[in-house]
Amino acid sequence: MARNLTSWAVTADDVPPAMARFIRHQGTTRGLDRDPLADVTHGLRVDEETMARRPVGPRSERHTTEMLLTPELLIISYRQGVDDAVEHVSPEARVTFHRLDQVEVATPTVGLAKRAPGAAPTPPQSVVSVTSTPLGGARRATRHVAAGIGPEVTRFRAALKDAVERARPA
Repeated sequence: MARNLTSWAVTADDVPPAMARFIRHQGTTRGLDRDPLADVTHGLRVDEETMARRPVGPRSERHTTEMLLTPELLIISYRQGVDDAVEHVSPEARVTFHRLDQVEVATPTVGLAKRAPGAAPTPPQSVVSVTSTPLGGARRATRHVAAGIGPEVTRFRAALKDAVERARPA
């Protein structure tokens, strides 16, 4: 099983139009009173490609996650597929909204679960882990997002920690 993580900094304008519409629609559905993408200050996109050798030939999958930070929210969107130019999002697409005053940036532990059979466990330094109750969610949980180890990941993690600290009540 081969696994490749590619990450880079993004803005709200870099989110594919179909996904941006999906995020806005989900924001309205969850009671946000304004465009959740309007105030994005930092963003990180992670493309994860996995390739497995199967008896019938190689099988490749691609998953894309965007983490977008506003002064009040962390938005995490997820989708499958290879083409950002399509006019629809995959049925597996989902988005969660996390109020920063309820977020904890967790330190991931060693030996996180593998995404696919045969894949190596994700090293803790290459993961952004967030604990919160998402808007519309019923329980608090920790979400581990594989993000790579580049400088853009370090900058995003630092911006997220700073924003969480600023959002905490005094």
